[in-house]
Amino acid sequence: MDPYVYEDTNVLINKLDIRDEEILIDVEAQLFIANVLDISNIIKNINIQTYKSFQAVHKYLFHELYSWAGEFRTVNIYKSEQALTGLSISYSDEKHIESDLEKIFNWSKTIHWSYDNKKLVEDFAKFMIEIWRIHPFREGNTRTTSVFMHLFAEINELEFNGQLLSHNPGYLRKALVLAAVEEAPEPEYLLIMLRDALNLMKSNGSNQKEEQSEKYKVIKKYDVSKYNQKPFETDKE
Repeated sequence: MDPYVYEDTNVLINKLDIRDEEILIDVEAQLFIANVLDISNIIKNINIQTYKSFQAVHKYLFHELYSWAGEFRTVNIYKSEQALTGLSISYSDEKHIESDLEKIFNWSKTIHWSYDNKKLVEDFAKFMIEIWRIHPFREGNTRTTSVFMHLFAEINELEFNGQLLSHNPGYLRKALVLAAVEEAPEPEYLLIMLRDALNLMKSNGSNQKEEQSEKYKVIKKYDVSKYNQKPFETDKE
């Protein structure tokens, strides 16, 4: 049995004791949006160079609903992905989460995070992909990764359009899936989004927003304009 859900359901155990999955998703979204608006309040209290900062972001975003906010999951998770013909990304084993995070954060300290870095987008994408592939929490990983990378850019004095990611969650998640798959990864879709987010693409004038909106509706043959949150499955019986 998955210790994170109410018995015989897919509903995450929560502080408000909401037992309806759709209601929980709606309440979670409202609290998330409110907390994102105030997320800059935690910048002075975290060291962005350590993985504990990633934990702090997750805790800040989800502490009102989940007692385990900011804590690493204790189960292994998987999710069937349409883009992978039903297979799942190989997320980190729950026993290796801390060491996997430490490894990628140590790597990040070796990178020059500025516009002088000719591989800035590629390095930014690698950092984001590797953190996301670990999926250290039972839920909320993609949203936490998105918010964290925005904070990371801000602290490193990089322009970053976080709304581009938050307004296109379907594209973002599909792009991360395709970039994080171990066999034949396809990072180009994420790179397109990050170039725009980091303001490295030339402006197209007044039609830029409309063109970006169209750009992020489809990945390959998949319509990603509508994003439906699906629960993870676990290997706990």
